[in-house]
Amino acid sequence: MPTRFSHHCSSAEPAFAPPLPPAESRNRREFLWNLGGGLGGIALATLLGDAGLLADSGSPAPAADLNGGLHHRAKARRVVQLFMSGAASQCDTFDYKPELIKRNGQAFDPGEKVELFQSSPGPCMASPWGWKQYGQCGKWMSDLVPQLATCVDEMAFIHSMVSKSNVHGPATFMQNTGFVLPGFPSMGAWLSYGLGSMNHDLPTFVVLPDMRGFAPNGPGNWSAGFLPATHQGTLIRPSAANPIADLFAPSDVTFATRDSEACWSN
Repeated sequence: MPTRFSHHCSSAEPAFAPPLPPAESRNRREFLWNLGGGLGGIALATLLGDAGLLADSGSPAPAADLNGGLHHRAKARRVVQLFMSGAASQCDTFDYKPELIKRNGQAFDPGEKVELFQSSPGPCMASPWGWKQYGQCGKWMSDLVPQLATCVDEMAFIHSMVSKSNVHGPATFMQNTGFVLPGFPSMGAWLSYGLGSMNHDLPTFVVLPDMRGFAPNGPGNWSAGFLPATHQGTLIRPSAANPIADLFAPSDVTFATRDSEACWSN
């Protein structure tokens, strides 16, 4: 027998929203409410929120005495993330693997099947560069990065990170958002959300892409995901004639004038 589905509403849950009254029977109060509940209401709520004039919603807000922090004083003023898709391996730069050196040339056998992109694993290969310990912490660094090695006492290395995929697209999402699927906020979006902005006239999260092209997933790597769109990355191309796309109207547009653009900017 075919499965039958039904929906039961509790006494506190209306099954359907009540219909709006016809336009000709609406009073002024209903008209203003419907008008304010649209885009105008969204803009008004934003302005009132920035001015601190909204009622307390119960959600945490950045505190002035905490330098913008939510529950403790914010120390970071800016964050620079260098995301290098296809960059040098960590095993050749800062992740010292003595066991890999020991097994150099031996068959790769992790103890279980490993799904690879389009090949079979070859023998283990040790890094072709030498390794030395640097700084008071004794961090092992490759001879490939001798200048970087002089700064190890001022750096933090995270060796516990793993990936759920070695396919470029999902792995790129994993690197930037922490998830292999799209739709989640990037690290820059979270930092914008958590640290806020010191200047509302400038974007909080700025992206400077590789002039040769995007990494896999393109703009999805700096998406705001489910956070407000204001936290997504603003793409800037320093060498382009118009570094920020859609910031100005095209030159062949007739309905946009200098005066109309000035009105919107003000």
